[in-house]
Order: sequence, then C-alpha cells, then structure tokens
Amino acid sequence: MSKRFSILKLLFSTAVAIVVCYVLLSKYASIQRIPETVARAKSALAIGFGLYCLLVWTKAARFRELLRLDCPIKQLCPILALYTFWGNILPMRSGDVSYVYLMAQRERVDGTKSVASLMLASIIDLVLLIGLMTGTGWVLRSHLQGQLSYIVLFLIPLLVGLSLIGLMLLGIIAPSACNRLAERCVNPLFRLNLKWVSWIGKRTLEIVCELTQIRLDARFCKTWAYSILGMGVRFGCQCYLVHEMGIKIPVLNLLFALAFTNIFNLLPIQSVANLGTIEAPFAFALVQCGTSEEIAVVTGFSLHLLILLYCLPIGGYGWIKKPRVQNNLKGA
Repeated sequence: MSKRFSILKLLFSTAVAIVVCYVLLSKYASIQRIPETVARAKSALAIGFGLYCLLVWTKAARFRELLRLDCPIKQLCPILALYTFWGNILPMRSGDVSYVYLMAQRERVDGTKSVASLMLASIIDLVLLIGLMTGTGWVLRSHLQGQLSYIVLFLIPLLVGLSLIGLMLLGIIAPSACNRLAERCVNPLFRLNLKWVSWIGKRTLEIVCELTQIRLDARFCKTWAYSILGMGVRFGCQCYLVHEMGIKIPVLNLLFALAFTNIFNLLPIQSVANLGTIEAPFAFALVQCGTSEEIAVVTGFSLHLLILLYCLPIGGYGWIKKPRVQNNLKGA
C-alpha cells in the first residue's frame, strides 16, 4: 500500500511539475532566455557556491543546538548536505524523511527527536519569513496596494506569527498542561482499537513531549541566531546571483518574493525538484511588486536552476563523507 502511494505521489508531483512549467514557459516567457540569463552569472558561480556551502554549515549548527548534541558542527555537515540535496529533489517534503533516517543511522538520534526538531525549525522559519514578508511588504505597500489586501498581506500573517510564538512560549512556560491537553485530544483515537491510528496517536504524544522540552537557555537563543544567519545567507546568496545575472529587480522586491515563496513551500505541495512550485509563487509575488511577467518567470527558473546545480556536489559530499557514529545525545 505504501509503495503504491509513493508511486502515485511521484506521478502526481511529476505531472504538476510538467503542467506548471509548461504554462509558465509557454504563456509568460521563452525557455531560450533561461540559459542565456544563467550564463551571465558564470563569473559569480564560485562565490554563490561558497555561500551555499555556508548555508549548509548554518543548518548543521542550528540542528546541533535543536537536538542538543555535543558533537562538532562539521560532523553534522554531511547529514545536512545530503538532506539539503534530497529536500530540493524529492516531492511533497519527502526529503524530510532523509534527515530523520540519516540522524538515526549516523548519529543515533531517536526518530521522535528528529521529527520534533524539524517541526520546531519549521516554526522558527515560518515566524522569521512572516516577519520578513510583512516588513518588506509594508515598505512596498504603495506598489502592492490594490494587488494584495491588507488582511492577506499583514493581518493574517501577523496573527499566524503571533500564534506560533504564543505556542512556543506556552510549551516553555506550561509543558505539563500542553502534554495533558494533547493526551485529552488523542485519547479518543485509542478507543478506535485500530493499530495504525494508535501508532499515530502514540507518536503524536511523543512529539508533543519532545517539543515541550524547549527551554529559554543559551542553546535556544543560538538556535534563533543560526536560523537568522541561515536565512540571511540563503537570501543574500540568491539576491547576489540575481544581480550577477544582470536582472534589474530591487532588493526589497526580491526579498518579498523570496519570503512569500518560502512560506508557500513550507507546505507539502512541492513537485519533483520543486519545478514549477517554486517559480509560480515567486513570479506571482514579483509581478505584484510591478515586475513584468516575463522577467519574473525567467528570474525564477534561472535562480532555481543554479540552486539545483549547487545541490549536486553538496549531495555528493554528504553521500561520500560518512563520519564515525557516536552517541552524542545527552541523557534525557
């Protein structure tokens, strides 16, 4: 059953990629412009790759703090390199499975802890992305007015961001209450006497328990610092590459589009290699800022192509470099 589901998911995501790419390239831009645009950045490719490697390092540093490991950051870099590769290739956030598997195989980290760290990292990313999108959106509000309503652009994102921060604070301040609430919500599932439902219920309670282990300490502050640094490196690298490709788009417009796209892609909606599901929201956001449809689409595909090219050697490094397994996880 799971194998059939995986095949259907792959076929569906591939079809989505083909359809979305065909619509974007046939209606809004010429495919010939993409290699021409990428070629203009050839002198900057090495610097861009260096920044991308730095991004992998910041990811490794962040997850070391999230998992409270005491190993060197470089020991986790191969895992995060391979996770970055699969995250950019596999559809519907299937790449997250590689992180859980690699952490278990190479670092002996329990799967529940890995899943909880991914969830917490996604929450932090979403809060930061919402802050960036609303901040740049406020500066660009004269361009966006009439295109996106204030409710969509500011009110809903701010409410979501504040709610996520509130949930994190609740988990820190009242962990026991959070666990009891989770038990009350999940207990009815156990009464169904279905094995797979019970399994999901148990895993959910374990993940909630892990999430409530957060403490306002130095490691939590470092997690946020590495998250901010990683986002700065990622978006800085992409803005640099766009500039080197000779595309004249204001930095604020690019940051708004990148934040909007990354919020969109936190959902499990990616196609194979994220083709189309990256370019469509990115081009949409740029068009709302006043960029022409052709430039927006060409920029999206060109930038995405460079990122995929960077992922290949990164993934190869993660595959070849296998550190010796150590049990670095602190006791409960």
